[in-house]
Order: sequence, then structure tokens, then C-alpha cells
Amino acid sequence: MKDKNRYVCVIVTALIQGLLLGIYAVIREGVMLCLPISVILLVPFAFWLSQEHWGRRLFNLIAGLTAVLMLSWAYRMWSINSADIGLYYVPSQKGELMRLSMAVFFLMPFFQCRIATWSWRIPYSEIFFQFCRNVFLLFQASIVIVVFWGLLVTAGLLFELVGLTGIPLLLFNPVIALPLTSVTIAISITVAIKHPGIDSLGRWLLSVFAWLLPFFSVLSIIFVIYLPFSGLQRLWSTGQASTLIILLQFGTIILANAAWLDGNKTAFENKYVNILAQSSLLCLPVYTGLSIYSVSLRIMQYGLTVDRVHAMFLVVITGIWGIGYSVALLMKHWPSWIGRVNMTAIMILAIITSAMNSPLLDPFRLASQNQLSRLQSGEILPEDFDYIYTRFNLGRYGSHVLSELSKSESSRVRQGVESALSVTPQEYLASVRNDMPVKRQREDIIMNAKVYPEGRKLTSGQKEYLVSHWREIQNIKRSNEIVFVFMNVSSSGDQHNLLAITRETGIIYTIYGESLVKSGQISGEFGPMETVRDSMIRTVEPQYKDIVIGERVYHVFSE
Repeated sequence: MKDKNRYVCVIVTALIQGLLLGIYAVIREGVMLCLPISVILLVPFAFWLSQEHWGRRLFNLIAGLTAVLMLSWAYRMWSINSADIGLYYVPSQKGELMRLSMAVFFLMPFFQCRIATWSWRIPYSEIFFQFCRNVFLLFQASIVIVVFWGLLVTAGLLFELVGLTGIPLLLFNPVIALPLTSVTIAISITVAIKHPGIDSLGRWLLSVFAWLLPFFSVLSIIFVIYLPFSGLQRLWSTGQASTLIILLQFGTIILANAAWLDGNKTAFENKYVNILAQSSLLCLPVYTGLSIYSVSLRIMQYGLTVDRVHAMFLVVITGIWGIGYSVALLMKHWPSWIGRVNMTAIMILAIITSAMNSPLLDPFRLASQNQLSRLQSGEILPEDFDYIYTRFNLGRYGSHVLSELSKSESSRVRQGVESALSVTPQEYLASVRNDMPVKRQREDIIMNAKVYPEGRKLTSGQKEYLVSHWREIQNIKRSNEIVFVFMNVSSSGDQHNLLAITRETGIIYTIYGESLVKSGQISGEFGPMETVRDSMIRTVEPQYKDIVIGERVYHVFSE
């Protein structure tokens, strides 16, 4: 009877989760934007992973988790909904979902062991292997999902071949597809729990992952040694330096845990292989320093945003793990301290996550205050301040900042506030869906951008063209990210051209009276636009003439 009730609860929770997510995916406006996504996603997964401990303690755990997540959700709804926007637009909460998922997933094994043993004094080895079990349950569920949807896609193609196009459309509708996915995941976890082979599979995979660490260590050492010779500029030029370095840290941390498990054994019996594997831990503080420098550089240049606060969260958490592992190794307490470092990092992660879901370290509050202080201190010009981002993406705290700025003595600041307040939530939501700034913001960017030669200005027709063909100039977000230069680039000399130069591209327009026609493009790394001057830009004769083959003209690019 107990198993029957458990199976019913698993299927019902999966259906409810899938339906709510499906409706959320289809109706992305109004009250549906305010669904407690963290509760809908995390609570069912916590129940499915812990279902074998059926009983009052499991229900207390699920009830407690639901209460904590609902409290976090209630605060977030209060903080992001300002009075003039209401429920029409809700800023992205992907970073918050990421933080809460990490906290729940890392803390779940402790409470699962508590339910199983009826004790708060739990050996780290039991917590570690429960964590591994959760990972492999989700891993096998992902494999089942891939196979399941592979079969459905194949069936859908067959239905289309015979003319039954309505069935694939029905299956791939989010309201149908997401409940099917949730039920499949829930059932696959339930079935796997009943078979002890999942533990054997998990230990086998851990041993395989462990032997990746020595090879990973070689790559890490080469990277760190070569870094002083290559310099940081090449790394920063990727635009993804922080992400790449954090992934390196996470990879090292995961493989280290696979190799040394609970700290009582190691996968490497060979002394030299063991030393090589341990050397990767000494690279972790270097990664932490690079991550801090990379994120700090962006913050100094453009200030805090909600996404950058979440980036700092990841840097701090991975840094705690990395520094902890390297200190344990240098103090000759490795691997016996691996459990201490892991539990300390998880506790700090939980504390920081809680603080970030309160006024103490709220990313929306921190970003609002930082952007306001940058404007008031003169670090950024009034025309470069993102008033629309402040209004629509920083919630209640952003509205308070705009209220303060509306009293500013600067007419440019007051004009920026008025311009942001004139944008309707519907217009802004449409711009988010189209992945470009709203029309008023595009107009302000073009109006405030630098134009060379000095004294030359864009005509109203040219401005209108640039605003309506925004994607041609790589969807810039600020006026200091683009420079316009009037100069002739045609060899015939009878055409007039306008260059629109951004950090990584240059668009060449041919001028016909008041209108523009895109006629060419250059690409490269042009650097910060603040350093670009018209005296730096000139034309030169091509090294090779064009070649005509048949009726087509070919340009020769020298190596």
C-alpha cells in the first residue's frame, strides 16, 4: 500500500510540475510571470530523489523546503515588482534559480541521511555517497529523456510522412511536452531507486572520472605556466574569460572528488600519478585570482548588474573550494580534509544564498546602489546611464533610484528619467523578445554617439534608418560603444560613405541624400570606442586589383 501511494504521489507531482511549466512557457505575461518557478522545479525533484524514505520525516522535509522557497519567492516578488509596471513584466530570475538549485542540491544529501539514520551526527562518507547517488539518478534520468524524445521525434517524422501532422504539433506543444517530460523523469528515478545497480554504476563512473584528473592536470599546468608569456589580453578578448575559468575550476573540483571520494581512499596507487593529480589543486587559487580580476574589471568598466552579482557569487563559491583544497594540500592534510572543505563551502553557499534572497545582499539592491553611485560620482556621463535597465530590470530598488534622479539638478539626468518613464511595459517586453533596446533608447544612443569629423552631424533621415536597421550595427547598448565617421571609401570617388564602427565590426553605408544603403562591412578587434578618433582612420589603395571571372567580381584578400 505504501508503494502504491508513493507511485501515485510521484506521478501526480510530475503532472502538476509539467502542466505549470507548460502553461508558463505558453502564457508569458500577467500573473503567469510570477509563478514560483523555484518551488515548481525543486520541490518535486527533492521528493523524487528522497521518496525511498517514505514517511513523516520526508513530508516534514518537503514541507520545510517548500516553506523556505516560498518565503524567498515572496520576497523576490516584492522586490522586483514596482508600482508602475505591475505584473506585466518580470525581470529574468535565471541567476536566482541557479543559486537556489545549487543550495538545495548540495544540502539535500545531508537531510536525506538524517531521515535514513534518525541522527544529526552523520559521517561525511554517507553524505558524499548519497550526493553521488543523487547525481547518478539524475544522470540516468537525462539518458532516458534523450532516448524518450528521440523516439517521439522519430514517430513525429513518420506521422508527418503519412499526413498526420496534427499529432506532432500536439506532442510538441509545451502543455503536453513538459508534463510528458516530467512524468518520464519521475518514473525513471523511481524505477532506478528500486534497483541497487545504480550504486554500482555510480562507483564505476566515479572511477572512470578519477582517471581523467591526471590528464586534466597536465592541461591545467600547461595553461597556468604559459599564461605569463601569452598575457591576459588574449584571454579577455574572448569575452567569456570568467565563464571559461569558472568551468575549469568546477571541472577540477568534480574530478578531485571523483578521485579521492570521501577522503579515505584514492583512485591512484602510483605515487607519481597521485602527485600529478594533486598538482591540479594548486592551479585553483590562480583560477580564482583570474576570475576575480576578470569580473572586477567588468564591474569597474560598467558597474554592477544583477548578472554580475551572480557572477561574483560563482567566483566566491568556487574560490572557497579551490583555496580550501590547495591549503589542505600545502598543509599536508590532503585528502583527509576534503570533507571539511566541502561541508564548509556548502554551508557558506547556503548562507550567501539566503542573504541574496533578503535585503542584505539582494542583487537588485546592490546593482541599483552601485549604478546610482557611479552616476553621482561622475564615473559615467548622464547620457551613458541605462535608465531603462534601471526601471525595468532592477524592480522596486530601480524605481527608487529613478525617483531620486528625477530630483537631480542636471537637466540631462531628468531628461533620461523622463525618457525611461515614457516607455510602456508592453513596448519594453516586445524589445526583450526581439533582443534589442526599445526605440526611444535606440534614438538616444544614436543622438549621443560621437560623429567625426568634428562638427558633422547625422541627418534625421540617417538617424531614422539606423534606428530601424539596428541589427546591422550588432545591437549595441550604449552610445559610447559606437563611433560614426563620414569619409569616402569608394575607389571611384563619386560616392559619399558613412562608417559605423563598434568594438568588433564596422558597417559601411553609401549615402543617398537623406537615406543610407548598407554597402560593405569590415570586421576585427577595434578596441574601446573611447580611444577611436577620425585621425586614426584612413583609406589606402588595395594591394591587388579585383578579378573578374565570367560575370562575377572577386576581391583578393592578402595573407
